[in-house]
Amino acid sequence: MPELPEVETIKLGLEAKIKGLKIEKIQILTAKSFSGAIASITGAKISTVARRAKLLLIGLDNNKTIIIHLKMTGQLILEASSQQQGARIIGGHPTTNMFSVLPNSTTRAVFNLSDGSKLFFNDQRMFGWIKVVNNDQLPIINQKLGPEPLGEEFSWTLLKTQLLKRKATPVKVVLMDQEIVAGIGNIYASEACFIAGLDPRRKVLTITDGDFQRLHQGVIQSLTESLKQGGSTRSHFKNINGERGNFLEHAFVYGKNGQPCKVCAVDVEKVTLGGRGTYLCSQCQK
Repeated sequence: MPELPEVETIKLGLEAKIKGLKIEKIQILTAKSFSGAIASITGAKISTVARRAKLLLIGLDNNKTIIIHLKMTGQLILEASSQQQGARIIGGHPTTNMFSVLPNSTTRAVFNLSDGSKLFFNDQRMFGWIKVVNNDQLPIINQKLGPEPLGEEFSWTLLKTQLLKRKATPVKVVLMDQEIVAGIGNIYASEACFIAGLDPRRKVLTITDGDFQRLHQGVIQSLTESLKQGGSTRSHFKNINGERGNFLEHAFVYGKNGQPCKVCAVDVEKVTLGGRGTYLCSQCQK
């Protein structure tokens, strides 16, 4: 599943391509993938493209917002009109049919835009979704999500306060709770724990202030580095220009099972924690 850096990357790409365009027509090919009234957004102009946690939010000029969650296999494919110059632009889970004629068997919705381009929402496993909401519903959605880890207000003391809400739970599991901290998933929780020198299995109540400060730095460092690298590839993600991110080439432990730790050369281990594969170095993380 794309995490904060991957969704932020696709947000930035889409913002440059579709902001200011009108939605002229919408085709819903799979009913379960879409929630809302088509008529309420037809003819509306795209005024903003934003991200909150792992969600894409396309703001319209009529007090509506389109929320998109790509989940495991979602794709957003922007295809220029036949009169326009430019290649197909792809963001999300890579598949062979993303280069086939669209719509294809995985296409769930199509947005026809005012410049003649089309935005396709494809989803092989149909876990992803599109939802249209009134803007007055956004604060309710926002309240259910934790603070943004790259936001100005995200201090180590705020991280401590949030994590202590589940103090008897392993620290990595809590980091992945979207109500605690927004946008962090398996990859960046593993990396942040390594950078902090924390065993991801440690319960939050055992963590000291010094640990919290190092973990805060680990969260910011791993996310910032991934944004520079265009996201990861292990999460089956391509950005809006169809390019694979290469963060995992620089990762310390995620996906490195059996490989020597970059710091101490002890083999990286893989364990299961909270039902997810978790990578750690037993020498560097205590």
